[in-house]
Amino acid sequence: MNPGDSSVTAAESKQWLKQQKQHSEGLLSKGVALGCCHGILVIGQMALLAHMLDGAIFKQWGLHELAAYMWAMLAIILVRAALSYGSSRLCYRGAVAIKYQLRKDLLAKIFHLGPSFVAQKGSAESAQLLHQGVESLQDYYAGYLPAIAYCSVIPLAILAIVIPFDWGAALIFLCTAPFIPFFMIMIGKKAEALNHQHWAKLLRMSSHFLDIIQGLTQLKIFNASRQEIAAVASISDQYRRQTMSILKIAFLSSFFLEFLASVSIALVAVIMGFRLYYGEVDYLLALWVLLLAPEFYLPLRNLGTQYHAKMAGVSAAQDMIALYQDAAVSEQARESEITSGQPVGNENQAGPFNAPFDIHFDEVSFAYDKRDKALDKVTLSFDNKGLHAIVGPSGAGKSTLIETLMGFHQPQQGRVLINGVALEQGNRDAWLQHCGWIAQQGHIFYGELGFNVALSEQYNLAKIEQALCQAGLAEWVKSQPLGLNTQIGEAGAGLSGGQRQRLALARAFYHQPDVLILDEPSSHLDKDSEAAVLQAIKRYAEHHLVIVIAQRLHTVSQADCIYVIHQGRLQQQGSHSLLCQQPGLYQQMLHAGGRHE
Repeated sequence: MNPGDSSVTAAESKQWLKQQKQHSEGLLSKGVALGCCHGILVIGQMALLAHMLDGAIFKQWGLHELAAYMWAMLAIILVRAALSYGSSRLCYRGAVAIKYQLRKDLLAKIFHLGPSFVAQKGSAESAQLLHQGVESLQDYYAGYLPAIAYCSVIPLAILAIVIPFDWGAALIFLCTAPFIPFFMIMIGKKAEALNHQHWAKLLRMSSHFLDIIQGLTQLKIFNASRQEIAAVASISDQYRRQTMSILKIAFLSSFFLEFLASVSIALVAVIMGFRLYYGEVDYLLALWVLLLAPEFYLPLRNLGTQYHAKMAGVSAAQDMIALYQDAAVSEQARESEITSGQPVGNENQAGPFNAPFDIHFDEVSFAYDKRDKALDKVTLSFDNKGLHAIVGPSGAGKSTLIETLMGFHQPQQGRVLINGVALEQGNRDAWLQHCGWIAQQGHIFYGELGFNVALSEQYNLAKIEQALCQAGLAEWVKSQPLGLNTQIGEAGAGLSGGQRQRLALARAFYHQPDVLILDEPSSHLDKDSEAAVLQAIKRYAEHHLVIVIAQRLHTVSQADCIYVIHQGRLQQQGSHSLLCQQPGLYQQMLHAGGRHE
């Protein structure tokens, strides 16, 4: 999601941003309409002011004659103030509604793409896009788009009113107005390129900073914090310089816009002064036109100040569109590559799925982009219960196999059948409701122990105690003064590696998924913790299907079936005792110590 790498053009981004206005539920359009009325009323306000000044100076009107104009002026000022407030509030609420819907959609797309996408792009970039990227659209929708509308309506309304009274003044307005957007576009071209670089550096800094925060303990252990301090300082300084470059252009553009607007107003004043001197216009008309001149150029000047919001919105939109495109790629590829007439099981049954499950991979192939196949015609089956292990060297395709089983990758050839039903995008969510996933280091949230197990503030006490007992944590919880109300730090701070892993297991046991998938559950554990975790998994597998990704072979010796994956192909399968007797990769891994990095 790097802007520099995005194939999305600026024109496509602008078109996409305009399409998102539908999520404002009409609030944005109503706000713009009120803003246009606010701008148009200034014509009447300036006319009243011109009449008051003309009457007071040349006609010696007293307070009695001016009273009607003053009350009318006050009424217009109050109405304009109300319109201005209503316009800003509606535009703000419309922008908030758009941001809410975009965040919701983007988060759904990220969940749709799955953990492999987040791992490939980086969690920091995804978080940055969801937070700062979406937030940058606030000024785009609440500021830039209304400014565009005001530029299209208010100056034209002033021209339409002035032309019947004084076409010469209208001609001056018409000739000077284009200079402001022209210079704004000229300056904006340079600023747009800098803004793309600024967004890229912000993503890079966010990713680097998140990596440091996550690895802070290791940096302290290996006394490498000073080097990282220097790296953060360097990246921050680059970001500072990039920000200052953009600010320089922003200030320069503001100066030029103000200068051009001031020169244009001065030109109108000088020409009207000469025409007044030679008697071509009367004082009332000249004063009215002169009072309208700043209001004529004001929308154009405001558009210039909002131009940076447009650039920031376009840069963020390019990454959002790229995310939408990534989410559509897998489904489009699957539809285009499925062989015509190939049987796909009972496709009319889109779900929900019902346990027990018969899972079958039928010559499944998958490749990332244009690289070698991560899975190459894999055919295997999982029984409806028992402990199944997937082993193989690093990069063999184990994680890709599991992600395909969970529906995060669509096979480019072959199919994954669940009880005879092809696993597709349409029924993936129904399938995932039956699945549980525990990574090598299951994420522990900041909060109470009970919440971390149930993932809810409301939970069944008996059920949670049973889950803790199954995971071997019951005695430890009882030893805590606050019990289930014990506060856990972010990412399990304050817990040992074994306690974190068993807490993740307790979470799975509490929710009782029909299919439990674990990625190297015994990694980073001592011998005693490893034995306790493996025993808990084995007990759960007696009544459920448990699939384990493993590199340490002694941890899967009790598995009912072991699948050996290498270079995306299924090389061997069988029990531990059977594979020990067969020459092949499994024997080689055993002789090498059962660990392949």
